Amino acid sequence: MIFDPQHRKESRSARISMALIRLSLAMKKMMQAESEALELSPIQIQTLLFAAYTRNDVATVGNFAKAIGTTHVTAVKVIQGLVRKGLIVKTPKPEDRRVTLLELTSKGKELVSKLEHWGGSLEESLQSMSEKMMANFELGLGSILSSLEKRGHLVVAEPCLGCIHFRPNVGDAATPHYCQMIRKHLSHEASLQECPEHTPSPAD
Repeated sequence: MIFDPQHRKESRSARISMALIRLSLAMKKMMQAESEALELSPIQIQTLLFAAYTRNDVATVGNFAKAIGTTHVTAVKVIQGLVRKGLIVKTPKPEDRRVTLLELTSKGKELVSKLEHWGGSLEESLQSMSEKMMANFELGLGSILSSLEKRGHLVVAEPCLGCIHFRPNVGDAATPHYCQMIRKHLSHEASLQECPEHTPSPAD
């Protein structure tokens, strides 16, 4: 039981687990304060960032719900609030009109441009760590995230490079890359955006 202080004295994994819980609480508090300055909730900002940095053909309501670990119904409610604010538009996916894609409006893009420092308080707190400490910390966190992802508790979206489905420089100048999963050529710009279906290749 990680909440038992006596157990934590005897278990390093329990101490680390408690540290991560406390870290998540601190992050929630920091992001809430930064979000209020923009008159939005943290989940609304996450929605805008998802629409901004996710490849447009996979920026679906379903993928957004998975990315933030919520239900489809809750995700729709959050998105509808942003639609009413004129920050996001919903469009049916051309290949399958049952699937809804999310896209920023010009007003939404303008707001995202102001989010450069959102979450910056957390990054600043890491600056006191040495490069060696940060490298070890990064490896450890990566291992935890990978384990959580394999258990279905987390969706990690990344750009195309390093994905098992990605085939670079096999097309023409406009769409030089290819995704074997969706059987579609991609522009270089699209390959730099995040994809919730990213599957790291064994070498990574």
